[in-house]
Amino acid sequence: MPTFLNLNLVLTRASRTLRRGLAMALLLTLSAAPLLAARPAAAATAGDIEAAKSLVEDEKYYDAFSKLEDILNTVSPDDPARNAAQLVQGRVLMGLSLYQSALRSFDAVTVSAEHPFYKEKIKYFLQIQRAVPGDLATLERLADAPETVHNQDDLDEVHFLLGRYYYGVGEYDKAIAKLQVIKPAAHEFYLKARHLTGVIYTLPKMMKYDMAVESFKDVLRFEEIVGAPSYFAQYRDMANMSLGRLFYSARQFEAAGRYYDRVTEGTSAWLDSLFELGWTYFQIGRIDRVLGELHTLNSPFFEDRYYPEARVLEALILFRTCRFSETLVTVQKFLRDYKPLKKELDAQLSGQRTDAEFYDYLFSLSRDKKSLSVQLRRIFNVALSDKRLQRSFGAVVQANDEYAGLEKLERNTKATAAATQLREDMGRVRAVMIAEAGGLARQRLTRVREDLTEIIRQGLRIKYESLKARRGSISDTVRADMAETAKATTEPRQEDVEHIVWPFDGSYWRDELGGYTYEAQSKCTAKEIGRAAIGADAPKVGGKGGTKLDKAGASGADKGDGDKSEGGK
Repeated sequence: MPTFLNLNLVLTRASRTLRRGLAMALLLTLSAAPLLAARPAAAATAGDIEAAKSLVEDEKYYDAFSKLEDILNTVSPDDPARNAAQLVQGRVLMGLSLYQSALRSFDAVTVSAEHPFYKEKIKYFLQIQRAVPGDLATLERLADAPETVHNQDDLDEVHFLLGRYYYGVGEYDKAIAKLQVIKPAAHEFYLKARHLTGVIYTLPKMMKYDMAVESFKDVLRFEEIVGAPSYFAQYRDMANMSLGRLFYSARQFEAAGRYYDRVTEGTSAWLDSLFELGWTYFQIGRIDRVLGELHTLNSPFFEDRYYPEARVLEALILFRTCRFSETLVTVQKFLRDYKPLKKELDAQLSGQRTDAEFYDYLFSLSRDKKSLSVQLRRIFNVALSDKRLQRSFGAVVQANDEYAGLEKLERNTKATAAATQLREDMGRVRAVMIAEAGGLARQRLTRVREDLTEIIRQGLRIKYESLKARRGSISDTVRADMAETAKATTEPRQEDVEHIVWPFDGSYWRDELGGYTYEAQSKCTAKEIGRAAIGADAPKVGGKGGTKLDKAGASGADKGDGDKSEGGK
């Protein structure tokens, strides 16, 4: 069973927002407090604030910060000038790319929704969200703001951000309500919205199969409505992958295969589509195409990619075609590669490191790649490429940059007490972010280890069954599987104006990848599967005796007709 059958896990993983964690709780707590306790003094003049604004316009941010802190230290909490100064101070911190600190300053602007300052600070919250994608603090503030405060040109973006936010916190009906108002004229936000809508409709609580299919197909229809701008290709591939997975889970394997086959060759999703296409061909009995896709995945071009299950699938097919010696060779090679790898992974995850220490350890590994084997680096690359984890790592990088920026502010401003307070607060937030990222990384690598353990177990089971079969001991269940595989079909490639059939000679060429077929005739006899299963009417696998691997140049795999049964694009 392929691991991607859990559609919820696979489709939602790319769309999760940065989880609500201690770092955000700490940030909210810090945001509620003013930067410094105000000291009773004379009211600041409008001229002082205007002078600070002029410094901001001239990008003299350090001088502006000092001047504004002088103002904030002299005005009373109820002086209207305080809100004006806090708003300009937020602009200063934005100019220095100190976004979390700017958020605190804008939060200190306490005005009603009707006040002009309110609309302005909401505008800056949106800018912070653009600079720090997925930041929960700004998303929560945008969710609380009335829609009327936003500029018309920003509404589609805000609708998508709020839809993604509500999706992340499990309020799916609210998410759909925000996403469904986005029209094709919104361009990329429309594509994002339709894909996320499709993802939501695959969730157990929201499962609407037809709505999910139509949402993903809306992404494909965009090309007919608007055209194919440069950003469209990645969303087209995402939609084709999602439709392939959706149809696979519904056991509509022919439809699933057509969509997998449409993923653009050479893209980051292409190898995943080949692997999942291999499972699809397996379900419909096209073992010639399964082995061809697996041959591509095992090529030297993709040595840095991690597909251990592909080896087990290959061994399973060889076993079911009664090629027991070849099965044992394949399984033994798999076990030789992956059992030591699991031990190495166990060693990396052992010990009593805290989450923060584990993050530091991963960071040191990223700078000293020679300390890991090539195979283990492959696992780490796969595990740590999880998009949720990448967002968490990105938040740490942003926090590190901001901490360094606050140290620089501390050195270049006269208001050192205020800068020090900001830096210390950011240090506490950063520490929590680091621990959260380390914890997520440990969880992800632990899941990969568990998956690898299960795949190794499956490999050992195939080895055990192969050894039994060589002694003539085959269970009724295994015989039934062998009989079913013996009925598999193969369609030998025919030469045409674009293709020639060329016997594989051991060398790989990039333009041949994805175009291999493997003619494997079942060697099962009546002894293994019984006479009825191999009677005269049973279709044969392959046109010649033995095994032959061919490769088709150029476009390779059949592209199939348009999706007529499901309504096309």
